[in-house]
Amino acid sequence: MKNLLFILILVFSHTMTSQTSESEKIFWDLIDYKLYPEKFSDVGYLKKVDFGMLSYHLANFEKDSILTYYQYKNKKTDSITLTKNEKEFLISELKSSENYTWNLANAKKLILVEENSELEFLKADKNRELKIISKPIFIRNGKVTCVFSVHLCCGHIYGYVSLSLYKKINGKWERWIPLSEGNF
Repeated sequence: MKNLLFILILVFSHTMTSQTSESEKIFWDLIDYKLYPEKFSDVGYLKKVDFGMLSYHLANFEKDSILTYYQYKNKKTDSITLTKNEKEFLISELKSSENYTWNLANAKKLILVEENSELEFLKADKNRELKIISKPIFIRNGKVTCVFSVHLCCGHIYGYVSLSLYKKINGKWERWIPLSEGNF
């Protein structure tokens, strides 16, 4: 009986943390996005998100009491109103994804950068960029996903951080509405 319970827990936890083909599609759509394609050479990625950085942005999102978010804060062109349950679900799932790692069968031309080697990777060539992407959390029947992403570049720890909602536009997952963002 103990073994059966253990197997059920193992299968359930694997299902909760496993990578789907749609998750991998989001990863590649975010990796392929380059702010300045003529400027960057190698693209690296981390298998796992830095949870301290993610926690900071989750705290910003969590303490924000509003439920309506806009595509552009100034123009207010498009928006989404999250239910309290959706917001709590996103926060809970992102918090529980601390140990989520990307298992990419086809890493194309990406360079896997080991944890704590980010600076060395970036310093080796100032034209390199490094992408760090969290587990996508889907809502609204899989039509919207929340992703934490970091884009580092320019030979040192310099870049853009975003906790954003993405939606599919013309078959590609694109950043839609930022929930928490910043530069460093």
